[in-house]
Amino acid sequence: MKTNIRGQGADDRRQTTDDRCQMSEVRGQRAEYAPRSLSRAKSRGTLHALRAFTLVELLVVISIIALLLGIIVPSYFSIREKAKYTKAKVTVKNLETAFKAYLDHYRTWPSAFGPGTAQEIDESVVNILRGDKIAGNLDGIAFYEFETTNSSDGALDAWYDPYNSALKTYYWVQVDDNYDNKIDLAGGQKLYRAVIVWSPGADRTNDYGTGDDVKSWD
Repeated sequence: MKTNIRGQGADDRRQTTDDRCQMSEVRGQRAEYAPRSLSRAKSRGTLHALRAFTLVELLVVISIIALLLGIIVPSYFSIREKAKYTKAKVTVKNLETAFKAYLDHYRTWPSAFGPGTAQEIDESVVNILRGDKIAGNLDGIAFYEFETTNSSDGALDAWYDPYNSALKTYYWVQVDDNYDNKIDLAGGQKLYRAVIVWSPGADRTNDYGTGDDVKSWD
């Protein structure tokens, strides 16, 4: 009887020891997974914090963009206007040289170039200078190479608007019709040249060599 009681007590102690071991294993597993769960929660919180954009930060970004646009846009338009002026300046100089080359070859001005008064460089003048074999250029010599995009009905200047026919502006020319190397411009200007060429400029208004006109004789 005593032996049975002792055996049962030993079994109870072994069972208690096994239960304790199992509890320890469960605690170890909990301890192992707890830091991982906590780490994941922290990382999610950090990502959420990084993705968040406060109203103040948004306003700061918008202000910076507006400031940059305020600097870039005026500069862009200024550069574009300077480019047009440069193109017009080069063109009037080259056109003047082309007219002089014509005079050197034929020794006289054709009627298409006008009676010594200012006129637009229209289609008839363009046809003569570009080498069409017509009256005024029977030798068919090309004195100037016009751009195909701005010479369909005359020599359009750098400020013409291809999308608005009302804003078409042409280069102007005036020749010395009596060959005394003197030109009287409207407004009382006297220039000692055989021919002059100019563009009406950015305002698209012909000021006959004054105002913002781009002149070949400057």
